[in-house]
Amino acid sequence: MMRHSISATLFILSTSAATGAMAQDAAIAAAPKLYSFDIFSLLSFGLTITALLLSFFMAWLSWQFYAKSVDASEKTHETVTKIEALVGGVQSNISEIVNRAVTHWVEGKESSDLGEASQDLMSKFGELEEAIKAGSSIDQNELLKDIKDLRAQMEALSRTSREMQIKTIFPRYGSERKVVEAEQEITSSDGSSQTGILRVKILHPTKIATATLRFDPAFAHPPKVTAELVASPSEDMSTISAKPGSPSKGACNFHINSKSELPKGEYTFEFKAVSAQ
Repeated sequence: MMRHSISATLFILSTSAATGAMAQDAAIAAAPKLYSFDIFSLLSFGLTITALLLSFFMAWLSWQFYAKSVDASEKTHETVTKIEALVGGVQSNISEIVNRAVTHWVEGKESSDLGEASQDLMSKFGELEEAIKAGSSIDQNELLKDIKDLRAQMEALSRTSREMQIKTIFPRYGSERKVVEAEQEITSSDGSSQTGILRVKILHPTKIATATLRFDPAFAHPPKVTAELVASPSEDMSTISAKPGSPSKGACNFHINSKSELPKGEYTFEFKAVSAQ
């Protein structure tokens, strides 16, 4: 009897324990689940967001570079087109000068506007120089030097043509009648003013001599010109003066005067030309 009581008691206890364990498992299963992020997950999430923002920024930056490159290309194209147009104008002016010169010498017709055509050509040279300076070519200085040399050649050709015309009218005119030789050096130029040295060599004694000063580059408007004599063959320089004539945008005549006769030799002037506007 006692044995049956102990067996029954053990059965009840084991059954109760099993039932309690099952109820606890069910309660755990029924409870809401809580999710947690470890540090690696947080870093991965942050890097993903950063990469997305960076991709948007790079796309915007690429568009900006494209827009600027297109704008720069258009400006370069405009500069090249302007230079090509100016070059075409220079070529047209040269052809016109040659045409008129040939007509004058071959057919003997008067060509009073030949000088005007030469001035137009020099003006075109000035415009071409400004267009090249406004561009961004790495050969800018070399191109400007070529234009300067071409301008000097055209000026020399113009002077030679003028001397030939004088010799045609006055056959006895020759180099022995030449009174003045001049050369100049521009020491500073900033667009609104130019300073430099003009050296005038008088070959024969005279009371009046005229030399031509040329501006490089030409001014946009005729400048105001002043000059001071700094050296001469004469000991008394107070009797010598240089009075500029009416200047043009590209040149100015210097009239050298003296109360007495100007002796042979070299006269050196320091000049300054300032834009009137």
